[in-house]
Amino acid sequence: MAEENPADGDVIKEEGKAASNGHSAVEDSQNNPQDTSRSKEDGTKTVSYYKLFSFADSLDYLLMSVGTISAIGNGASVALMTIIFGDLINSFGQTGNNKEVVDAVSKVALKLVYLAVGAAAASFLQMSCWMVTGERQADRIRSLYLKTILRQDVGFFDKEINTGEIVGRMSGDTVLIQEAMGEKVGTFIQLIATFVGGFVIAFVKGWLLTLVMLSSIPLVVLSGAVMSILISKMASSGQTAYSVAATVVEQTIGSIRTVASFTG
Repeated sequence: MAEENPADGDVIKEEGKAASNGHSAVEDSQNNPQDTSRSKEDGTKTVSYYKLFSFADSLDYLLMSVGTISAIGNGASVALMTIIFGDLINSFGQTGNNKEVVDAVSKVALKLVYLAVGAAAASFLQMSCWMVTGERQADRIRSLYLKTILRQDVGFFDKEINTGEIVGRMSGDTVLIQEAMGEKVGTFIQLIATFVGGFVIAFVKGWLLTLVMLSSIPLVVLSGAVMSILISKMASSGQTAYSVAATVVEQTIGSIRTVASFTG
């Protein structure tokens, strides 16, 4: 018994040190919430972009197909407008007769009207299809996220996440996902179609001038890449700040009853 007492004392001392270390760790985590948020942010796993569309069903695929075709048509209409507008300018100098000029301009103007009607229909289908499918998939992701959170153990909410952060993520991240899968995809396809169609028309009409204008492309691409990186970093830091703020608000409002009970 006398030999076991020192060991017991050592065990008690070690437990006391562990408890004090744990208490200091809790105080450090409470005093430095940014460090915990940074560690969570560093441990966040990213997925590839196409996996966001894994929650789509057959109707979503149909809407995305129609939206993609409409976005290509809408983007190509901008490039086609330059050709028709050039024909409109040329029609003024083809003849000196006023009646023939009016007839030529009327024919070209009618082409512009047809192009405007087609572009309006394509733009409507593009925006409506991509917005509807983005809303549908984001709502499905939001419901699955909530079901997954509700299936977790109680310890998960004490160590990994809290109620305020859950609300912030559901209201903030799902909106960003919806925008990434919705109208921004249609706008991206539209701009790509305009870019490709414009260069095709430019090379057909005047390839020498087009080659000279290509010298500005690297600068435009570089500036766009830098801007996209800055925007993504700012959006990530903003979502982290919103989650921390939601946690503080949730804890503050949840403690009002406790404070009121002690004050009477």
